[in-house]
Amino acid sequence: MGAQLSDRDVHVERADGGFVVDVVMHTPLRPAQAWAVLTDFEHMASFVPNLKSSRVLERGDGVLKVLQQGVARYGLFSANFESLREIRLAPYSEIRAHGLGGNIQRMESLMRLEPEGSGTRLSYHAEALPGFWFPPMIGPALVRHETAEQFSAMLDEMQRRRERE
Repeated sequence: MGAQLSDRDVHVERADGGFVVDVVMHTPLRPAQAWAVLTDFEHMASFVPNLKSSRVLERGDGVLKVLQQGVARYGLFSANFESLREIRLAPYSEIRAHGLGGNIQRMESLMRLEPEGSGTRLSYHAEALPGFWFPPMIGPALVRHETAEQFSAMLDEMQRRRERE
């Protein structure tokens, strides 16, 4: 299947010592089908390459606490990351995440799902301040690469699940 997003599909800007990330994707699946993959936190480490583990620690009414650990890589550089987030779910239209801990100092993200034609438009916006050092010159490139890799893996998983139906 291969990557469906390239690094150039991801827009990254530096802001307040961190990064603002925007990416818009399209999947031929209906919102509920795309949602199933985007919110499959228990199994996400099995299909997103930079994740080593992904666990739901708490589950409430439309709110999850999720802990994810992984490795961000770009060229010869790599850094371990840990992210504890509160995730608010508004099925099948919005996934909002708020960082609570880990080595990412600040993390706010919003994924919107909108029906578009016979598929779904996925619009992702994030504001992040990593709590670990990486070479300044590769910062935006690393964030672009990691974001493209993560979402390509999710789009691939959506396609795999669709073919199994």
